[in-house]
Amino acid sequence: MTPLPDADKKSPRVYTLTQNTDLENLAFATMQSIGQPISIEEMSEDELRRLVLVNLARLSVKGEWSGLLTAGGGDSGYGVLLPETTTGTYDGFEITAMAPWGTQRSATQNLNIPAVPTAFPFVAPESGDLSEVEIWINTTTASSTLVIAFYEDDTTNHVPGDLLGYVTIDTATSTGAVSQTSFSSTVTLTEGTQYWCAYAKGTSAYASIKGIQDDHRMGLGIANSPINTNNAASYGTTDWISPNVPADDIGSLTQYTGGTLATIVIKY
Repeated sequence: MTPLPDADKKSPRVYTLTQNTDLENLAFATMQSIGQPISIEEMSEDELRRLVLVNLARLSVKGEWSGLLTAGGGDSGYGVLLPETTTGTYDGFEITAMAPWGTQRSATQNLNIPAVPTAFPFVAPESGDLSEVEIWINTTTASSTLVIAFYEDDTTNHVPGDLLGYVTIDTATSTGAVSQTSFSSTVTLTEGTQYWCAYAKGTSAYASIKGIQDDHRMGLGIANSPINTNNAASYGTTDWISPNVPADDIGSLTQYTGGTLATIVIKY
């Protein structure tokens, strides 16, 4: 590659370690290992610029632009930074805790499934059809169910828009991790695009599930006028039609004062 302007022609690290590898075969993990030891100092400036240059060339050849310019083709403008691979038994995404709207995992809480739906936004970490939704049941209750629904983002009103699909999970039979693979319709998500998830009980009976304390969860930044510190819209909606059946366009946001949000894991 052509040396950078005004830079030493010799590259002690970046070009040396990549010189025998085609851009098409140059992996992200290799770039990461090359770049990690480079310190942010004036003497390392040329190497850092070379690292960026090589990585941009690699991305151009491999077509891996997700999250850099168009957030994976989504229209929300939110990028999700995730590793290319994970280790261990991780096979799902805990959307209640995901960036940018996620909450810190300060403690797990018991949460009685609400009668009025609670909704929160999340950004899809991958593109594809959802295959499973998983929750954790602390205490079962006879004849109880939990409905979890997924919505497009109404970018005009900043609320859940069109219903994509939902699952109904039995919360009356067993405790621990319980999942549902049967959806009302196929829920297809696009990486980097914002969606909404809402949940509420599906019957008159209540069960207790695992939740995450969300006192420090990021807010939506929507406020009434005049502005005060207590009126910014956060999470919580009304107007699920019929008895707890998800509907298109849930309705306007209401003030959500914090507390506990359900721990919900999605799988592709």
